[in-house]
Amino acid sequence: MDANEKRKTHDARVMAIAGMVRSFAASARDGEYFSLKKAAVSHMAPQPDNPRYTDRKIDVKALVEIIEIDPAKRVCIAESGVTFTRLVDATLSHGLVPMCVSELKEITIGGAVAGCSVESMSFKHGGFYDSCIEFEIVSGTGEVITCSRDSDREVFEGIHGSFGTLGILTLLTFKLIPARPFVRIDYVHFPSFEALLATIRQHYKTQDIEMMDALIHAPDKCILCIGTFVDSAPSTSKYFTTPYYKSTRVLEHDYMATADYFFRYDADCHWSIRDYPGLENKIVRKLFGRFLLGSSNILKLSEKLPFLVKKGGKPDVIVDVFIPYTHALLFLEWCQQTFDYYPLWIVPYKMQPFYPWLNPTMLVGITDPLFIDIAIYGFQQRDDKNYYKILEDKVLELQGMKSLITHNYYDEATFWKSFNKVFYNRVKQRTDPKNLFRGLYEKTNYKQR
Repeated sequence: MDANEKRKTHDARVMAIAGMVRSFAASARDGEYFSLKKAAVSHMAPQPDNPRYTDRKIDVKALVEIIEIDPAKRVCIAESGVTFTRLVDATLSHGLVPMCVSELKEITIGGAVAGCSVESMSFKHGGFYDSCIEFEIVSGTGEVITCSRDSDREVFEGIHGSFGTLGILTLLTFKLIPARPFVRIDYVHFPSFEALLATIRQHYKTQDIEMMDALIHAPDKCILCIGTFVDSAPSTSKYFTTPYYKSTRVLEHDYMATADYFFRYDADCHWSIRDYPGLENKIVRKLFGRFLLGSSNILKLSEKLPFLVKKGGKPDVIVDVFIPYTHALLFLEWCQQTFDYYPLWIVPYKMQPFYPWLNPTMLVGITDPLFIDIAIYGFQQRDDKNYYKILEDKVLELQGMKSLITHNYYDEATFWKSFNKVFYNRVKQRTDPKNLFRGLYEKTNYKQR
């Protein structure tokens, strides 16, 4: 099927979805909400008590096609349910990849926009949203809207970080960049947070490398992981029978096929299964890995068996926070005193021109666009403290932002200190005036209602 035929098929799918939305909207009762029935697994942190499970469902499972890859223009058009593993396979056949590839295979490109995905090229290119040229959405009234930075700009900008509350993202047009078949990873070890951050800052300023992230295994064992595209490799590693994160402690360099590099954290969902007996054992992984390993399997199991992510009776802390570089050292030192939990995943991130959905007062005095995404994955809450709330307060104090993909405990007034309520409500009135997809605060802070 050529691109024109694929586009016609896509348009028919979207018309059907728009008709379903109009029908649902006409019959919706007060307090009734809609959410999406997707082909891929949700990559929100597991929340079995989330009220979205009782919503009326709009079926978007068919939105999984790559419509067109234009190698000359380095542009791809794809439906929102396309996963990154499928996208990378398709674009690599043309020697190209997205400018930001989410680290978990089954994250969708629509989810990457709505949930603000970043990765090891984000110190150059920002998040996946920043590579996007145009979106198509179905609004809460059933209108099909095509938006870009030149047309319906507020809708285009508002969809980013909206977590599906402004409409249904159905089609994305986005940029690609050249890639090679393999990646060489060099592991540079540092004895302190300060030394690691200084080197990250230097590479960010000079832009002399292609990819970087870091793993902090301890305050005196900080490893910067520098990736370089290469045409050949003397041998390659594939991390399935052994966890990737452990290799960074002991290796000086490594080689992987490019797709394996992008999804190096997927088998263990970073290191979220390390506390479960046997799941880091090679024999167990060889025999049962196809059923137990991989982010989608792990997330499905966590939804069905919620005690897996409530080891202390309360939800484990699974969170990304974005801290201005200026305050990153302070945060890491505070994190050591408060959590004393490792590894931490570090992703340097260049914030593109200030996103209008953020509260304009949030970053007063912050002029450096370099942020550090600091990820805490799997901290077991202890005693009677709510470590999510403790974290939220500290992040706000340091002019950062906590990702909303996890458990959130903001009161509404505090929430809107980080997000632009006036901007959000203006776009909401345009795309979902009946609030059929919930508001951003209500959807992401349901525990506070």
